[in-house]
Amino acid sequence: MDETRRAYIQLQASGLSLGKQTAAVKAFGSAPAALAASPSELRDRCPQFRPSDVESLGAAGAIDVSATVARVEQLGVTVVGYGMPEYPGRLVEIEDSPPILYVRGGFTRADELCVAIVGTRHSTRYGEIVTENLAAGLGRRGFTIASGMAVGIDAAAHRACLQAGTRTIGVMACGIDIDYPKSNADLREQIPDCGVVISEMPLGQSPLREIFPQRNRIVSGLSLGVIVIEAPTKSGALITANLALDQGREVFAVPGQVNSANSRGCHALIKDGAKLVETVEDVIDGLGIMLQAVPERRPAEQVTADLSPDERSIVDELAAGPRQLDQLVAASGMAAARVSAALMLLEVKQIIKRMSGGTFARTA
Repeated sequence: MDETRRAYIQLQASGLSLGKQTAAVKAFGSAPAALAASPSELRDRCPQFRPSDVESLGAAGAIDVSATVARVEQLGVTVVGYGMPEYPGRLVEIEDSPPILYVRGGFTRADELCVAIVGTRHSTRYGEIVTENLAAGLGRRGFTIASGMAVGIDAAAHRACLQAGTRTIGVMACGIDIDYPKSNADLREQIPDCGVVISEMPLGQSPLREIFPQRNRIVSGLSLGVIVIEAPTKSGALITANLALDQGREVFAVPGQVNSANSRGCHALIKDGAKLVETVEDVIDGLGIMLQAVPERRPAEQVTADLSPDERSIVDELAAGPRQLDQLVAASGMAAARVSAALMLLEVKQIIKRMSGGTFARTA
């Protein structure tokens, strides 16, 4: 392991609170820079640090983390720290970015187009079917699906992505080396082949109750929006939804039976302004302008073979040359809203481009 990654492990072992670790890496741009800072620099850039914090960080560079390094390498885990090129761009945007991530698998640029799906551990078959349809459908449209690796709705979302051959990110609420929950052991082994399993927790950390809300901010932080499927009024999924709102993400909710306890949290979200979701198109329409702001976009050759019928119809029509929106609506026979949604996603995938005068054309 190189010295840069080792420095992030030393920062985690420093004894500083998570918030102060984050403050240090954000103030100096990386763990190595924070560990190399002088006491006066630390006091200037991190005014919230107490003298004991400055002393702890100053001594962190001398901490022997060789046992952790050896274990990380044995597990085939990668350390990704705030400020490193591999660090997810969306997590940089949130206030309490995790300073370190332990990663199995690898992030790709496609993961910038990410949506979270969360819900109760006590899911019904209805909730699981909706989850499977949305996760697989969004995955086939080019989205990565993030969730929390729990049983119930989380597991259904991850499994649907695996079955569809699309990308998913699992965020653990314990050390990445901990077998929890045991029923999801297969997910932890299979996801790195077509996605990522991550944790900010040190190796060996057991899944404590207070860690789960902390984990949820990463699930929402990775995503453009969060879809809640089956959530009682007191639910970790609702915590994730509130975190998403704080982070400037979109919040979606799937309605359920009016007499079901699992529906009450979702219905409360809808009453409070969350976007009601029945189909994949509802999610894409709801994301709206956020899709146009995705900084990293998938190369067109990676997605042209996996288009929805609406997208394929638009692409085929544009093969004859540039067209305006009204021409595409007339040629496709679809409603203008459906054509607009397909055009937006095709732009994100870099298969088409918007030209002057509201005209659209294929990129190749």
